[in-house]
Amino acid sequence: MHASRGFTLFETLVGLALATIVVAMGGIRLTEVLASSRLAAAARTLATTLRLARGRALASGASVEARFDAPGLDYELRDGSGTLEVHALPRGVLFAGLPARSRIIFGALGTAENGTVTLVAGARSRSVVVNQRGRVRLQ
Repeated sequence: MHASRGFTLFETLVGLALATIVVAMGGIRLTEVLASSRLAAAARTLATTLRLARGRALASGASVEARFDAPGLDYELRDGSGTLEVHALPRGVLFAGLPARSRIIFGALGTAENGTVTLVAGARSRSVVVNQRGRVRLQ
C-alpha cells in the first residue's frame, strides 16, 4: 500500500480558495463592525458634550451654544467668553442632519431649542435629540 505524504495540487488550491473566501467575508464584516463602533462612540460623545453644555449653562447662569460645522466635521461649545471645547467626528462618521442654523443653545435655566443631530457611518445612523427642557437622549 502507498502512503500519502502530502496534499495534491488540487487539494491545495481548493483549500486556498476556501481560506480566501472566509477571510474576505470576515474582512467585510470587520469593516461594518468598526464603522458601527465609531458611530456609536461619536453619538455617545456628542450626547455627553451636549449634557455638559446644559450643565455649564445651569452652573454659570448664562447661555451655552453648541455649534455644528458639517463641512469641517466638528462641533464646538461656546459661551459669552468664547470657545470652550472643540470635538472632531471620527473618521468615516458624518453629519446627516443638523438643527436649524446648525446650533443648539442651552439657556441659563437649562432649557434649549429643540434639535436633532443625526450622525451616519455607512448604512447606519444614530440621532441625538435635545428637547425644550434641555434633556438629551440617543436614538
